[in-house]
Amino acid sequence: MKIALHVPCYINELNPQIAKKTLLILRHFKLNVKVPINQTCCGQPFINSGIPTTLPLKFNEIFKNYDYIVSPSSSCVSIIRNQNLEVSNKTYELCEFLHDILKVKDIAKNYQKKIALHNSCHSLRHLLEGAPSELNIPYFNKIKKVLGGNIIEATRDECCGFGGIFSLKEGFISYVMGRNKLDDLLEKKPDVITGVDYSCLMHLDSIAKKDGDKIEIKHISEIIWECLNETL
Repeated sequence: MKIALHVPCYINELNPQIAKKTLLILRHFKLNVKVPINQTCCGQPFINSGIPTTLPLKFNEIFKNYDYIVSPSSSCVSIIRNQNLEVSNKTYELCEFLHDILKVKDIAKNYQKKIALHNSCHSLRHLLEGAPSELNIPYFNKIKKVLGGNIIEATRDECCGFGGIFSLKEGFISYVMGRNKLDDLLEKKPDVITGVDYSCLMHLDSIAKKDGDKIEIKHISEIIWECLNETL
């Protein structure tokens, strides 16, 4: 298999260690992974704002010769999935790829910290990595299966309030939604909060820091890599 790692622009700028750990995770499973150096944004900020863009076409041109494209961001993946591109059906979020293609499970079953999982809207409602409550279908969660063990979830699977441009245009509402989500997760007394979208985690982390909540918040790639290292 020829695998390409897609590095979201905001992760590349704000926390490149997430991309590095995603690459190390994939190579741990003996995969031939490349990181195209000419890759660009998927176009999400423009598409979400209703602005025409050719960036998805550029994305397709860069990645079309790979068997799979893996990204540590379900929001970027959902944008590509919703385009009519050669790469649309072979672009995966990291945990989705581990679950659907590699059939990996229970990576974090012996993890010493109590994990709370934030199910981001793009992972839950766009990629169906879990069962959204409004669909009234049998419960499942691929991310929890990949992690294994007793993973906590929020009581309600509502948006955390980030929403990209939404958090800029509606700052107070965004904060209140994030505060409600954080309270829901913290009620379960976790040691760490994780998720597959760093944008959501940054939003929750900024609220936690602003309001004085003492909680560790990590992208899921960081936890998975920690767990894999313990087994080496």
